[in-house]
Amino acid sequence: MLKKILVNNRLVPVPVPVLTLGQALGWVESTLVPAGSFVTRVILDGEVIEFDSGIVSRRMADLPLGEKSRLEIQMDSPASLALQTLDTIHSLSSAILGTLKSIAVSAWQTRPADKLPEIMSLNDDIRLVIDLVGHVNDLLLSATAAKLLDPGPVAGIGRLLEHNLSSYNIARSQSDWKACAKVMLNRFEPLLKDLLVESETLQIRVLAIQPQLSLPAESGGGLRVV
Repeated sequence: MLKKILVNNRLVPVPVPVLTLGQALGWVESTLVPAGSFVTRVILDGEVIEFDSGIVSRRMADLPLGEKSRLEIQMDSPASLALQTLDTIHSLSSAILGTLKSIAVSAWQTRPADKLPEIMSLNDDIRLVIDLVGHVNDLLLSATAAKLLDPGPVAGIGRLLEHNLSSYNIARSQSDWKACAKVMLNRFEPLLKDLLVESETLQIRVLAIQPQLSLPAESGGGLRVV
């Protein structure tokens, strides 16, 4: 029988008979997960257990557990996930802004026949910002009490970054480095500066209503075995 579970890096003793992964997850869900939170990661003996939309397969649920089994569980709330993502957006945007002008100058001075690795790296960084913005927007819109928030400004900046990234990549595919530099300074820079402000504002709003944010059960707020 399983004796202990590592929950959010804290060792928790298991006082009831637990013989399978499904039983362990059921006990965690019923006794340890606070209202509004949900399990986001499960690791058994170093192997990540895959589950989609809160659904754990019967095969995984029937995995036997023993006294030496190491079960690690991470649980989060929509608010904590949103705050973590917004913090990453802010940090990444700041880092991009810190090097943007120097990359633009290099691009402007580079001949079309030459390659500039920073051009592709910037594409990857902007794409990551866009993906993170989309993630936090979806997370907050799916959460209850989301009407108390307005992720619209952050989402709008994400859409504008997406649009301008397309223009940037067209110029990049044509080795038009000067056009890339113009997009960097005239489009990316002001949008990223706006994103710094709006992401901070949204963080403050999320913190203010953090206890009220939760995911509805049908969106994956709990684990189910099928």
